[in-house]
Order: sequence, then structure tokens, then C-alpha cells
Amino acid sequence: MQEVLDEKWTAYFAPFTLGSGNDETILRGPVHDQAELFGILLKIRDLGLKLAAVNPIRQPESNTKNKPE
Repeated sequence: MQEVLDEKWTAYFAPFTLGSGNDETILRGPVHDQAELFGILLKIRDLGLKLAAVNPIRQPESNTKNKPE
């Protein structure tokens, strides 16, 4: 199987978004817990795709201490 997935795979990986570039597919989206992460990893494995990296991206925390009341 190719490493670049076309848009027909969008529903399979929902709610993640699929992007591509340089002969690779990039999945982006929130992972709420370990079970959800393992589900996505199993889908990648089942398709026979090579996993290059998993990178956490932290959302900026809202600073409630400095907000006026």
C-alpha cells in the first residue's frame, strides 16, 4: 500500500484531518485518552502503513489567574 492516503480515507480516520506531503500522510486531531490513541494506531497498522512519528501538540492553557472578574 502507498504511504500517501487520498481523501477517501477521511471518514475512516474521522475526526482526524488528513494532510499529505513528501510521500507521507499526516494525521492531525485531538486524542482524548489512551484507548483512542490505540484505536488510531491499530487502524494505521491494519492498513500496513509505516508510522514515522507521533508528536504531541499541547494546547495553550488559558491563564485564569490574570483574568479580571
